[in-house]
Formats: sequence, structure tokens, C-alpha cells
Amino acid sequence: MSNQIRLLDRDGNPCVVNVEDLIAIKPTSDGPEFYTKDSMYFYPTTLEELLVLFKDLGFERLDRTNVVNMNHVKAFDPKARKVYFEQPWTSDSKFATVSEANVSKVQHLAKEEEASYQTKSILRPSLFWKK
Repeated sequence: MSNQIRLLDRDGNPCVVNVEDLIAIKPTSDGPEFYTKDSMYFYPTTLEELLVLFKDLGFERLDRTNVVNMNHVKAFDPKARKVYFEQPWTSDSKFATVSEANVSKVQHLAKEEEASYQTKSILRPSLFWKK
């Protein structure tokens, strides 16, 4: 069984590398560099780089502070602009914030609350007068 790791190549493109092919890992100020006999790879150190690496697996940037696996998002609260990973959610539920610019990515997950009021039927006067 081969263990694999997702890394970025020198051009910043995502790739999968077999761990058994690694010959060295070298720490740098920009994060670790991974070497095989033929190439050098690096692990993402910013959210932008992580998004490049994981976007094809269903991750989206919903706010400047997060990259979220959309495959696990179950609900969106438009008032608080938060996505939740369970439905229904509670005050203890894990969540991620959503910037106003990214609401369109999760708007379809918003559930309308059932109305807790009843409408009264409005009586309208008859269009025809009785004599």
C-alpha cells in the first residue's frame, strides 16, 4: 500500500507524491521543501495555496479566515452568515463564517423557517348586493 501526500510543484500546481519516493525534507523559512530524485515540491503555507491544493476535492474559500470542505456543509444561517456541518445546528455546533461576497456559494443551503403564525381569512364584501 502506497502512502501519498498532496503537495505543490515548483510552479504551484497541485500534485500527489508517493511518500516512499521522498528522499529528503528540508525546512525553509517558507515552509518545508520535499525532494524526490527528480523534483522538488513544497507544502502550502497560505490559505491561497491550500485552496489550490484542495479545490478539486470540494474545498471553497468562504471568508478570509477559512477554506471549507463544502462536501460536509449541511446548512447556512443567512442572518449570522455561518455554515454548519450538521442540520439542525446547535450553539455547540462547529461552523465557519461566510463573507458577504461569498454568500452566493452557500445561499442554496439556507432553509426557510416554518411560519409560526397563521393568517386570518379576510372577509371581502360581496360584489353583488342583495335587495
